[in-house]
Amino acid sequence: MKRTEMRELAFKTIYSRFFSEENNDSLLEEADSEGLEFLKNVLENFANHYQEINDKISSHLKGYTIERLYKIDLAIIVLALIELDYIKENPKEVVINEAVELAKKYSTEKSPKFINGVLADLVK
Repeated sequence: MKRTEMRELAFKTIYSRFFSEENNDSLLEEADSEGLEFLKNVLENFANHYQEINDKISSHLKGYTIERLYKIDLAIIVLALIELDYIKENPKEVVINEAVELAKKYSTEKSPKFINGVLADLVK
């Protein structure tokens, strides 16, 4: 499974956790062994660091509050920050580009530019 596909599964799982207290990780069944390791790492960091990730995002939003963000955009930004701050396997440019591509596929027309700006500001 390609890293892009693993990111997409991780994004979908994070997004679903915004709406359910239960850890229904049925999407993990789609991953191969390498993908499963990446996904477990992402979800462990999500569980352990979500509040500090939210705080970090909140401190870099201009004209928005975190509550105002589309949940899809928030899930994409959270995933990118987990990769940038905790996993650190890929260059920041790659992680940001992948986040923008997820936004193009799943979110609004304005979201890719917004997500790119937030993440660029976060990695400064």
